[in-house]
Amino acid sequence: MRINAITQPLQAELRKVDRAAKAEKAGKAQITDRSEFSSGAQRLNETKAQFETIAATLNAQPEIRSEKIAEVKAKIENGYYNSEEFIDKLAEKLLNEFGIKNSVR
Repeated sequence: MRINAITQPLQAELRKVDRAAKAEKAGKAQITDRSEFSSGAQRLNETKAQFETIAATLNAQPEIRSEKIAEVKAKIENGYYNSEEFIDKLAEKLLNEFGIKNSVR
């Protein structure tokens, strides 16, 4: 019985598979994807990011209500904020805000 006759073709086949695997592995290591953007495209991307930041800031701002502004202007002109009524309300709110009981009453 000759064992060499069987093992030699088997070993040759194994070497082929091994070489193919090494070549495939080496080929994959060399393949890389690259992309380059022009300076104009980069500036556009930066501008878009700045726009999104500004838009988010504006959206976070409270809504301006012209009727409230008109009401406050009228109260200023009428002297409401200098009245005893307003000063008492303001003092009471401040005391409540800081957790101080109003003992003046």
